[in-house]
Amino acid sequence: MKLARNILLVDDEAAWLRTLAVTLNRLVPEAEIDTCIDSRQVQNRLQVGDYALVLVDLTMPFHSGEALLAMIRSDFPNTRVIIVTGVNEVDTAVRCIKNGAYDYFIKTDNVDNLARTVRRALEVVGLERNYLNIKEKFLSRTLDNPQAFNNILTCEPQLLDQFRYLEAVSGSAEPLLIIGASGTGKTEFAKSCHALFSPNEPFISIHLASMSSEIFEQKMCGQLYHHHNGELDAVAGLLHQVGSGVLYLNDIDALPLDAQVKLLTLLETKQYYPLGSDTAYPVKCKFVLSSQHDLLNLHQAGRFRSDLLYRLRTHKIKLPTLAERPLDIAMLINHFIVLAATEMKLPAPIQPTDLANKLSSYDFPGNLHELKSMVFDAVSRSDGVALNTSAFMVAINEHKSLTAIPQDRMIFPKQLPTIAQMNQALVDEAMSRTANNQTAAAQILGISQSALSRRLKGG
Repeated sequence: MKLARNILLVDDEAAWLRTLAVTLNRLVPEAEIDTCIDSRQVQNRLQVGDYALVLVDLTMPFHSGEALLAMIRSDFPNTRVIIVTGVNEVDTAVRCIKNGAYDYFIKTDNVDNLARTVRRALEVVGLERNYLNIKEKFLSRTLDNPQAFNNILTCEPQLLDQFRYLEAVSGSAEPLLIIGASGTGKTEFAKSCHALFSPNEPFISIHLASMSSEIFEQKMCGQLYHHHNGELDAVAGLLHQVGSGVLYLNDIDALPLDAQVKLLTLLETKQYYPLGSDTAYPVKCKFVLSSQHDLLNLHQAGRFRSDLLYRLRTHKIKLPTLAERPLDIAMLINHFIVLAATEMKLPAPIQPTDLANKLSSYDFPGNLHELKSMVFDAVSRSDGVALNTSAFMVAINEHKSLTAIPQDRMIFPKQLPTIAQMNQALVDEAMSRTANNQTAAAQILGISQSALSRRLKGG
């Protein structure tokens, strides 16, 4: 369910009701606007539909705005109320705010200010509901839609917690940020978000690495080409193509600073202009963004804008590396064995029982991509009975050789020794290597035998 996007307008003046609906549809395009002219129908409408926000007139037949405010705050505590009235009375406004109204507006006030307040109220309701959903999910330890995660194999508690968090926030219109190294499953989590948010709408993915600001804007917003004969050619952007689906922006950390400004504008205004057009179109999709690097560190290095960073902090998932998922190794190996055997049309070999244990100390710098490559190589080398483990052992040994400290390099302890201690250690090591032959030890140390003899005697 998509949270915090439905608004109910309640007013007995039909003309004003239509005007307000048109205005909010234009200024808050991400919202779904419904109207109600009869105050007696409000309670039933709220019982049938899930409304994040109600804008209600103060003076109406049958039920006043204050009476509706009391009813909504009592019976529908997750719905916020804004009073919009032609009565400019300070005492009434104060009383309504004290009784739980989110805000109080005079009909002659600036509609742009009203639109901004409506958008802030929607965000507040979204955050409140997300908090309640997250709390409920973690207390129940269950998933309502486990099928959305069928593309992710795990039995690790930390990843299962991320499943519950994603399910809780997936209905929010706010962007989702996924942090994780290459091969940790960021794209699969984005697909799970799509399955939860809008499974019947498009899912579009785009890599932002090496993309200029101009290309980014063109791809996102599309472009109109004006010909001399008056004809127009239109190239639809991703925002038009994705509609109400999920737009996955991969490698957000690679986006240039000037393009980050354009992305921030899209997130804030919820509307876009195709290049060559002065007509605004609503942004209806959910943004899912991923990064291999911590955005706070990039901001401190001057490579990521602070305003965009804070905008993306609403919902964030950090994925563990494969080395941090030891319980999943054996299961993933079996999964990749089946994939490899099917692709190569070979019999599926059996995984040795001790293989996962041998891999428990391996770092898997390439994460899932590396494990998959290892398994495919192993299947191709296997005899169809037992999985050939040579590919795994070669990778482990290569990694050890790359990370091993050269043997001819001097290693110092955390607490540096004194010069006297180092001198004594060198003398002891030289004597040990030469079986206490002072002449040979002196040659190794580059001093005379008599000088070494004095040092041995403490002179």
